[in-house]
Amino acid sequence: MGYHIRRSRSRRRRGFTLIELLVVIAIIAILIGLLVPAVQKVREAAARMQCSNNLKQLALACHNYHDVSGCLPPARVARDAYATWPVLVMPYIEQDNLYKQWDVHQGFSVQNQVARETTVKTFFCPARRAPMVSPANQNNGPNGGLAGACGDYACCAGDGTNRNLYKAPGPMLNGHVLVPAGPGPQAGDNGVDQPNANPPALPLVPILQFTGYTNLLSITDGTSNTLLIGEKHIRIGHLGQSGDGDAAYYSGTSYDTAQRAAGSGYPIAQGPTDNNSRHRDMFGSWHTGGICLFALADGHVVGLRNSIDVKNLGRLADRADGQTITTDY
Repeated sequence: MGYHIRRSRSRRRRGFTLIELLVVIAIIAILIGLLVPAVQKVREAAARMQCSNNLKQLALACHNYHDVSGCLPPARVARDAYATWPVLVMPYIEQDNLYKQWDVHQGFSVQNQVARETTVKTFFCPARRAPMVSPANQNNGPNGGLAGACGDYACCAGDGTNRNLYKAPGPMLNGHVLVPAGPGPQAGDNGVDQPNANPPALPLVPILQFTGYTNLLSITDGTSNTLLIGEKHIRIGHLGQSGDGDAAYYSGTSYDTAQRAAGSGYPIAQGPTDNNSRHRDMFGSWHTGGICLFALADGHVVGLRNSIDVKNLGRLADRADGQTITTDY
């Protein structure tokens, strides 16, 4: 009896040719080239939306502060190293526990480390950076050489003309304070944000009480026509540095840490590398397209192009100039 053995013929599997492989690689490269810009645009859109939400929250916090105190929060309680408006609005952005670490009647150098260095995500634009702390070597003088949390948003101090010192054109000004009688600054209001000892003593003179100079009724140009808070200009490579107004955000020792001007002498920065001689006093962002975000005094948020006419920019920054704004925003 014989057996029939069936043999299968093996087939050779055909692989990719070099040309086919190169075509596939080229297609993948093209797809990646199309995908990366799309991802970047999505990230920028998300960062811009978060920044807008931050400004909206801060504007609403200022309104809540106004409802409780009868005035807008002062840009800084007083000169030297007293608390700035970001400290004062903490209870209204769900940061009451951090606010309770502060003694707002005392200077920055006597606050505890938690009060000085705790960062708040709402104070940072994600298009620029994650929350960070300005190092001790950037906080000498009234800040006592102590590190301090940073922040990306500044209140509007006006158009930079200072046409009336303590009734300057911005909606948020330095505070009217009372200090103990005796050597140094005296109690009372002389039109200057006190204390103003020169050089300031450490620790700073305790403040008995303070209030803001302005309220919503003082914005006679209309709250929808007046800048309240915007992104402050900080150059690339200078984050956390006092030379760019990015030292301790909670300390008012530097005018430009938490407040900026906008107008003919203070245009919106042309980008993160703008080296204008007044760069530390200007608004500006790291968003693409030359857009800088602002919250107006009525609480709505707008994006202003850095090409905006500077005269109209100044009119937006001045709360009571009586001038007509002749541009859309």
